[in-house]
Amino acid sequence: MPETIDKRRSLRETEYGLADVHIHSNVGDGMADIPELLTFVQEKTDLDVIAITDHNRIKGSYQARELAAKRSYRFEVVIGTEVTTLEGHLLGLFIESPIPYLQSLENTIEAIHKQGGLCIVPHPMSWLTQSVSKQNLERVMAIGDPDVYLDGVETINATIVGRISNKRARKFNKKYKLAETGSSDAHFLKAVGGAITLFPGRTAEELKRSL
Repeated sequence: MPETIDKRRSLRETEYGLADVHIHSNVGDGMADIPELLTFVQEKTDLDVIAITDHNRIKGSYQARELAAKRSYRFEVVIGTEVTTLEGHLLGLFIESPIPYLQSLENTIEAIHKQGGLCIVPHPMSWLTQSVSKQNLERVMAIGDPDVYLDGVETINATIVGRISNKRARKFNKKYKLAETGSSDAHFLKAVGGAITLFPGRTAEELKRSL
């Protein structure tokens, strides 16, 4: 919509950056290969930071970061993955090594944090895909362990899954006040950038600090 486009253009004139930290490639179950994704982001979006988050693997992220640096693209690539835990999916961002999957939510969170990464809950409480339930989210939040905590929650997911999760995520987070992210969860090129995370700065490191 023109209104949305105008708003995003105005953001480009401020100190805020735009990120999409939940994107899938054909290394996983996405349709586009890494070169196609990067070219699309460069030429068709206004994103400053992206994360490739294929299911249970980081190979696509590595390929994307190396290619983006080689071609001197204007945006940065964060290494990420969407890990399948025993309780549902969890995004691990700013990692460098694969995260074991089909582990407990607590063990997965701890493994991500040991790498200095961040844990974001994607599409929480949605029955349309493997999502972490409210009960399991509240259980983790009640643990109180400095190594086992959630860094953020995806409150805007641009897919059909988000029709279930978005309102629930925002309601849940009124109590816990975690960092909130918006992401496309794109599996197709044209979906990339369909939802964004707004953050102060322009770089991946500034995104990490803001989360």
